This record gives sequence, structure tokens and C-alpha cells, in this order.
Amino acid sequence: MTNAANFALQAVRPALIAGATFFSDIGAGVLSTARLVVTLAGCLALLAGGALISSEGARALLMARLPGGEAEVVDAQQVDQPEEPRADARVLANVGDPQQKRIVQYLSRRYRVADEAVRMLVSNAFQIGKEKNLDPLLILSVVAIESSLNPFAQSAMGAQGLMQVMTHVHAQRFEAHGGETAALDPIANMKVGSSILHELISRGGSVERGLQLYVGAGNLPDDGGYGVRVLGERTRLQLAASGKVEAAIASGRAAVAAPAAVPAPDRKPEILPVNAELNGPTDATLAHPSSNSNGDARLPVRPEQSV
Repeated sequence: MTNAANFALQAVRPALIAGATFFSDIGAGVLSTARLVVTLAGCLALLAGGALISSEGARALLMARLPGGEAEVVDAQQVDQPEEPRADARVLANVGDPQQKRIVQYLSRRYRVADEAVRMLVSNAFQIGKEKNLDPLLILSVVAIESSLNPFAQSAMGAQGLMQVMTHVHAQRFEAHGGETAALDPIANMKVGSSILHELISRGGSVERGLQLYVGAGNLPDDGGYGVRVLGERTRLQLAASGKVEAAIASGRAAVAAPAAVPAPDRKPEILPVNAELNGPTDATLAHPSSNSNGDARLPVRPEQSV
């Protein structure tokens, strides 16, 4: 009996071993498959994380570039490590002022430009105005009249950018911003243009005379209505800032339908003081940049811009 049992055991032993091996292989296969799934999931997660990091890195580079005008090299691996934001980046990020929001709304609708782009221009206009003791609304008015908020605007006379600066005349001013190609950089153009108008207003003794010099009409009886258009736009910006955005937009449309009249040579232009609520200086201390005449063929190639 014992021999029979041993014989039977020996007979089925290979089958038992084969079965155990079979199930062991199945278990190993399941485990291997599970590991593969987990590995693939991890890879997908890493890829997704890498995409997010790359996306955020690109966004960080863009946001850092726009407000400051100076490109920064940012390692994507460092993006997830928060650092103290730059001052100019904080300006862009903290556009929570109700007046600035209304100005953005007006300009965005008036000139059909994306809110985010206008927000950047407005925040930097206020920052530049603070640095140079300039009326930010006047800066924005010049930008609006000169280029309709188009940073790539160029005239046949060689004026470029938001404030239509004569790049070949002011090449040295752009060196600090990376060279003449920076003329099409929104912030660099606004900074250089603001410096130019600051000097011209100081030389001319008034905002109106500074605008006339800026547009290159210093030796002409009048500026072809340029100053009236700029100051009219400033009035609309102030109206929008006070909460009357719709009225400002309607006024802008009416101004397009009926161009501003050129004041008589013997008539002293009306002085528009800066709104104190916007922390702007008075007319006696204003120094604001004016740029291009939007291709007015009546005007020369802005010799007075060569200050």
C-alpha cells in the first residue's frame, strides 16, 4: 500500500510541479503587468508634469519679459520654486485698482485689443509715469493716438512702436534695452518715448508745446491737430477712469466721425490738469513723451525729436 502511494505520488509530482510553475508564472506575469502599468502611469505623470512645468516656464518667461522689457533665462525646474516677484512683475499682477481696470476696459473696447495686453500697457504706463513724474494718462494717450496700441506699428518716415519713436535718431537710447530692435518692444518703446517727451516738454515749457515738438511741427504754425487729438484722448481716459466708460467710448467714436479742429495760432491751448486721484503731476511739472503723427503727410520727419 505504501509502495502504491509512493508510486502515485511520484506519478503526480511532475504534474503538481508543473501546475505550481504555471500558477507561479501567471502570478509573476500579473505582477509584471501591474508593474508595467504603474511604470507607464508614472511616465505619463512625469510627462504631464514636464509639460506643465514647460508651460508654466514659458508663461513665467513671457510675464517676466513683458512688464520689464529685459528677458530673463529661467530654468523650467526652478519654476515650481516660488521666488520673490520682481517689482515690475508685481505691477502687472496687482492691477486691481478700479480706475486702472476701467481704463483697461475703455482701451480694450475702443481699440479692440485683448484685455491682458492692455492691462500690461496700462500698468507699465503708471509705473513709468511714477518713475519719470509723468501723467500716465498722457502717456497712454500718446500711445493710443500714435499707434492705436499696436506695438509693431511703423511709419514710412522710420518711426516705430507704440510711441512711434524715430529709432535711427535715438539708437543710443535703445542700447540699454538691447539695441534698435527693442523699438518694437512695448515697454522699451514706452520708456524711451517717455524720456523723449519729458525732455521736449521741459524744453518747450508746456505739454502742448512738447507735443508739437514731439510730432516734428516745432517750426510750423500748428501741429495739424495732433496735440488736440492727444489731449482729447486723455480727457476720454480720465472720463473712463471716473467710471463713465460708455460715455468715453461714445466720445471716442464721435471724435473719429468729426476730427478735432486745429486751434488758431494766436489761441492759447487749454491746459488740462492731471487728475489728483491718479497721482499725476500738475501741468507745471508734466514731462510726457509724444511720438509719431500717425503718418500725417503735412508734417516733416520730426527733426525736433532729435534731443
